[in-house]
Amino acid sequence: MIGVHLEDDAKNVESFGKRFGISFPLALESDERAKELFGIAGCPGAVLIDREGRIVGRIFGGRKWASEPGRRLLRSLLKGPEAVAGQEARILAGAKASVKKLHKAVHLVSAVKPNDPEFTKVLDDAAASLKAGDEVVILFDGQSVGALRMNPQKGQKTPLEETGFTSKEKRALAKRLGVRSSAAPRNQLEYVQHLARAGAKVFANSKSVRLSGLANEEIHPIAKPVPMAQIEELVDQSDGCYIYGGS
Repeated sequence: MIGVHLEDDAKNVESFGKRFGISFPLALESDERAKELFGIAGCPGAVLIDREGRIVGRIFGGRKWASEPGRRLLRSLLKGPEAVAGQEARILAGAKASVKKLHKAVHLVSAVKPNDPEFTKVLDDAAASLKAGDEVVILFDGQSVGALRMNPQKGQKTPLEETGFTSKEKRALAKRLGVRSSAAPRNQLEYVQHLARAGAKVFANSKSVRLSGLANEEIHPIAKPVPMAQIEELVDQSDGCYIYGGS
């Protein structure tokens, strides 16, 4: 763990660390440089980086990382997709009715690139969790809320609809979902809608909507606008979190 202070004096940072007994390294960086390197600006915020040096998520706002939900989230991220897949396979193979349902969160924290395969992969993970009997929430947070903006000049289409899956991608998706190719989602918005019909709940951070210069009425109704505190609570209470950071 490394703490990064934005736009501060080195002596103040050193004094801050001693006063609060911080044992991990503290670094200095400018707002612009931090935004360029990590995709965040301002404090507090957190960037999650895996063992291979790849950014796997960004969290905006404070989190109780020492709490049990915070620890579970970090353990889930550190184990990686293989461990998640193994866990879901075990559930599918021999889960009993008495087994407690897991709570999974899909946390979208950065602007969604048009038809980004990484976003589709995150949705695939959510589909697998739903199939395993888990409860799933899909959270549009930060800049990702822009992906739900309905454009009146384009027939109220959202950016998630503007670029559809290719025929090959659609056939592969149909196979993964176990549906006919004609019934498979044609784009990423339809994929989110498919997951909602399967039981996922979809929310958008109303503060992020407002900071993006949008009104709740401009956001596609697939997502229910909720306060930032509720988004944070849903992330903290999750047993595992699939994070899309746009990287």
